[in-house]
Amino acid sequence: MTQRCRRGLLQTGLIWLAGLAFPLSAEPIHHITIDGDFSDWAGVPSHYDPVAGPGVLHHGIPDTHDTDHKLPGDIPAYVAHPDVDLVEFKFTHDQSNLYAYFRATGVIGRGSPEKGRYYVIVTLDVDNNETTGYALNEGGYYPTSSGYDMNMEVEYYRDQYNTGHYLNHGARNQAELDAAIQDQTNGIVRILPGSYKYYSQWVWFDSSSEGDFHLPPPDADSSITFVADKGPVYQGIIHIAHSADGHEVEMVAPFRGFMRDASGEPIVKLGKTLKLSFSLEASGELAPGGEWASDTGDPIVGYYLSPFTKPNLQIAPSLQDHHVVLSWDSGARGMVLKQTLTLTDPDWQVVNGSQITNRIELPATAASAFFRLEEP
Repeated sequence: MTQRCRRGLLQTGLIWLAGLAFPLSAEPIHHITIDGDFSDWAGVPSHYDPVAGPGVLHHGIPDTHDTDHKLPGDIPAYVAHPDVDLVEFKFTHDQSNLYAYFRATGVIGRGSPEKGRYYVIVTLDVDNNETTGYALNEGGYYPTSSGYDMNMEVEYYRDQYNTGHYLNHGARNQAELDAAIQDQTNGIVRILPGSYKYYSQWVWFDSSSEGDFHLPPPDADSSITFVADKGPVYQGIIHIAHSADGHEVEMVAPFRGFMRDASGEPIVKLGKTLKLSFSLEASGELAPGGEWASDTGDPIVGYYLSPFTKPNLQIAPSLQDHHVVLSWDSGARGMVLKQTLTLTDPDWQVVNGSQITNRIELPATAASAFFRLEEP
């Protein structure tokens, strides 16, 4: 499925339209710096979640709620916990990293010096298969959806950043979990049917000696340490930064930390399509009644990891009579320019040579023409 993302118009005696084709929910590459300055997120689309409160429902359930209910049809109870009240979230990527943005009503990561846990969570379906991984309701997260295989997340404990870690939900019992952990000590993740209860959790280090398990080639310069909730503190390649008021965070999870499959292919790489779910979760120190609470946004479905930046296809008159120049950003070099003479039953034809450049000059030989850029 394609989505027209940009259309420009130039009239020079002829009419020419330019467009861009991308898969559903695709975003071109964005480069994000994790520094607490959120201006580099300005071009990334926002997704929104209700502002919680008594009687505020999200798909028929309280927007911020307890995590005690586990069955798909359960209705959790409302918990007033503004620190987990997710109200806006974004997701993007570059050539080697996934990036997530969260905004909450309260302070993200707040606990207390003596106790308290808080989680910033992105859950990923990495194989577009709802029979692998687990369903969100198993962990008390609502609205629920299925097929989630891995997480990228940050844990705060006692009001401090504890770990930035990866998770795999590919086991349904202890024996399957033991086998998964053994694979992961060798840098292998198998995407299998799983559960919320049985999961592995690790921190990745870009060092062969810092972690407990030195990984084999091609990741021989890396190592991992398996971690559990509440520490000890291990801070690897996942990083997070806050706004000054604590209501916003941005985080990065490099592709490499998701490991590789048994054939050596990265679990997350450019060209793959993901389903993503965003959640905030916290223990009850700041909530009435002392109950755990969470808030989960609607999933981002069909997010395609494009290898290209936003093309910004432009059309301009040529210095040569009866010619036009089409150009696009250098980061989109490798995309294919196509043209058609009509948008009624269009016949899109490849413009020869467009794959190896980001500028092409064409004769204006038709009364009208339409152009778009596509991935090859």
